[in-house]
Amino acid sequence: MKVNNVEFEFNISSLKQACALELALDHMDEREKKINKKKADPKSRLTEVLSDTLDMFRQFFIEATGADLLQECDDVREATGIYYKFLDEVKKQKETITEPYSTDRIL
Repeated sequence: MKVNNVEFEFNISSLKQACALELALDHMDEREKKINKKKADPKSRLTEVLSDTLDMFRQFFIEATGADLLQECDDVREATGIYYKFLDEVKKQKETITEPYSTDRIL
């Protein structure tokens, strides 16, 4: 798979990698809740929120894939785009493994 010009191995059909993705998504949910609390606090600085958001995405990728897909990215919108690109690629893989099995394929 290639995302953000980083080539790496990720196969959602691998039980180990699927578990890593699910765990990374769980951890991301926890981090996002903390960020949302910080956003709601009028005393929070924008730079803290941006830094925490970038860290959330970076940790997600490292936990899910073992690779830092963000590399030197310091833009939250760009990081968000990379995240959605990754999810689109995973969705494509997932669609191929959830197709019904049929004996017609071997005839």
